[in-house]
Amino acid sequence: MTLELWQLGGVLLLNVVLGALLVVGVFAFMERRVTLGAAGGIIVGAALIYAQATLGETWLNVTVAEMKLLVLAAAVGAVVGVVGVVLAVEPELDPKERAARKRRKAAGR
Repeated sequence: MTLELWQLGGVLLLNVVLGALLVVGVFAFMERRVTLGAAGGIIVGAALIYAQATLGETWLNVTVAEMKLLVLAAAVGAVVGVVGVVLAVEPELDPKERAARKRRKAAGR
């Protein structure tokens, strides 16, 4: 099987979305409990990598060179998704500040 350009683009785009969703999820859990977000991020991230490797092995029959391209596309996509969300969203980890923000938001309604 020859790896097509649309497959590389699909892998890149899929990993941008997955990386962004993973960071949003980690931030949401970290706002409740930092260790929950950190542990959850590691577990879910590892599960995503395993799932993609398993599905890729099942669905694709690629050479080593093509596999390297797929891995690079996946890594670049995930980094873009993670960095994009980290730059755009800031988690509120201080419970006092989070409570104050909720009060301000409630008062504004």
